[in-house]
Amino acid sequence: MNSLIKTNNLSRIYHQGSSKINAVQNINFELKEKEKIVIYGRSGSGKSTLLNLLCGIEKFSDGEIFYKNIPYKNDHKKLTKIRRENMGFVYQFHFLLNEFTAAENVSLGAMIFGTNKKDSILKAKEILDKFGLVSRLNHFPGQLSGGEKQRVAMARALINKPDVVFLDEPTGNLDNDTAKEVINFLDSSVEESNASVVVATHDSEFRSFGDKILTMDSGNFV
Repeated sequence: MNSLIKTNNLSRIYHQGSSKINAVQNINFELKEKEKIVIYGRSGSGKSTLLNLLCGIEKFSDGEIFYKNIPYKNDHKKLTKIRRENMGFVYQFHFLLNEFTAAENVSLGAMIFGTNKKDSILKAKEILDKFGLVSRLNHFPGQLSGGEKQRVAMARALINKPDVVFLDEPTGNLDNDTAKEVINFLDSSVEESNASVVVATHDSEFRSFGDKILTMDSGNFV
């Protein structure tokens, strides 16, 4: 499999007054096409910061990041284009818009990408069906369970068939049984879409999901 994202001695340093915090230290990381990587670590270990660096949301302090073997610097316009066209995101909170139905929330991702409204809704319905939500298409977020909301969020992240999906504590607000269900739907949908995945989590249920399991502590892999 070809390399999708690779880092070389990647670091992120925060300055607070005279103090220096090494959030991420000299990380060497590689994500290949169609690969699923799960990163474990306690709160403050640096795993969420690493995800933000890999997708260009945060600027790195030192090192290199390569996307499809092409280096990208802290170039805001270039990184925004890469994120919009090639990446999907899921967080602990679903960030669904309460005034829109499940289908409409998912379709917005396609519309922002330039797809017309009619085709966007059709795409949204197709992917929501894959997440077992065909009976919830016209439900608003307030009418959905926690697990259903996260499945809608995952469908939204995958609607444009991104190269990679980043998930930061996606099951953090779910009970164990619901988390298992959500992970199973994610696994089958990712397999079909051929997307690579990077998950930052505390949830042990993701161990069977990942092709590679990494653990972070104090800004580095252990």
